[in-house]
Amino acid sequence: MRLRSVTRLALIVLGVTACRTTGPRVDPNVSIQPLQFAAEYIVRQGPSPSQPTLGGISGLASLHDGRELLGISDDRENSRVYRFRVEGTPPDVRVEPTAMTRLQTGTGGPAKLDPEGIAVTRDGQIFISSEGIGNEEPRLPPAILEYSATGQFVRGIDVRARYAPPPHGEATSGVRANAGFESLTISPDGRLFTAAELPLVQDGDVAPFGPGSRTRLLEYRPSARGFHPAREFAYDIDGMKRPPFTPTIAINGIVELLALGGDEFLSLERGYTESANRAQSLNSIRIFRVSLAGATDISTIASLRNAPTITPVRKSLVLDLNDIKGLSPVLATLENFEGMAWGPPLPDGRRQLLIVSDDNFSTRQVTAFLSFAAGPTLRGRPGRSGSFR
Repeated sequence: MRLRSVTRLALIVLGVTACRTTGPRVDPNVSIQPLQFAAEYIVRQGPSPSQPTLGGISGLASLHDGRELLGISDDRENSRVYRFRVEGTPPDVRVEPTAMTRLQTGTGGPAKLDPEGIAVTRDGQIFISSEGIGNEEPRLPPAILEYSATGQFVRGIDVRARYAPPPHGEATSGVRANAGFESLTISPDGRLFTAAELPLVQDGDVAPFGPGSRTRLLEYRPSARGFHPAREFAYDIDGMKRPPFTPTIAINGIVELLALGGDEFLSLERGYTESANRAQSLNSIRIFRVSLAGATDISTIASLRNAPTITPVRKSLVLDLNDIKGLSPVLATLENFEGMAWGPPLPDGRRQLLIVSDDNFSTRQVTAFLSFAAGPTLRGRPGRSGSFR
């Protein structure tokens, strides 16, 4: 999702070669807390008129035990995937772009994309979640699409009709404009998961403050034709704190999921508030641990507004990025962080969590990676940077 309206990247355009190893397998029974801030890295590249602007990175997927990442750029006009190499150890982690792959659209592919989430199977197939396009008519519904490692369109995955807004006229149902499938992740046992960033129109109102909003988390299971829709769950988005100014823009939703294994996940909730004339603004970025255990399957419930008693997914706060100490001045007020993936293991044996910001192709923003050490030290050595409290 673009919240605010950079540089150019000189790259050899390369296909994303197939790989049979994805990100680190994480035992869902092992604690990932605390998340200890380890490093930051801002991607800076010189201009290249022959290449599209590097930016809009709104989703991540791990390759080769996290030593490489795929990042999806949410450019509607030139949909593409970047490949990044992760090098160094905290506090000197570097995440450098090494290749770019264009995603097929138009003839033989989807007419248009608003790509937001990305996941990669063990045989190298790429899956993309698209928000759909709700601010133009005819509206395009949200989608989950399969691509080859070289960016060729393979097929679309069935999405239940309740998610599609009407093509014309008043949007009385379906996903809200610019608030569809922001997230995508694949579990170690091969299931895909995504979520609607905000409540479906028929499910409830958007409440960025106070009690928050209720949206849906979706499960897709493998089938002969890729994947098919399975269970759905109510996901309660935590409300933001009210800013110390009168907001003219306020949005808060779920923008990323990261599978831990079983029915356990990390979720990334991103909020943004802005005053008149853009004089003041605040970002809210929070990471939660999510469990589907005991949650009601709502896949047969058409609307949540008047639904019977529903048990939502269980959540616990893992990290509020506003509590991080030691960020550089350019990130002191946070950025539009939207993507999340596992990086390579740290020297002390802990897992490394990486999150990335979507710069909205704005010269006022940056593409930044933050690195965190996840869980207790496994080999008795403390982390090397500031800590989360």
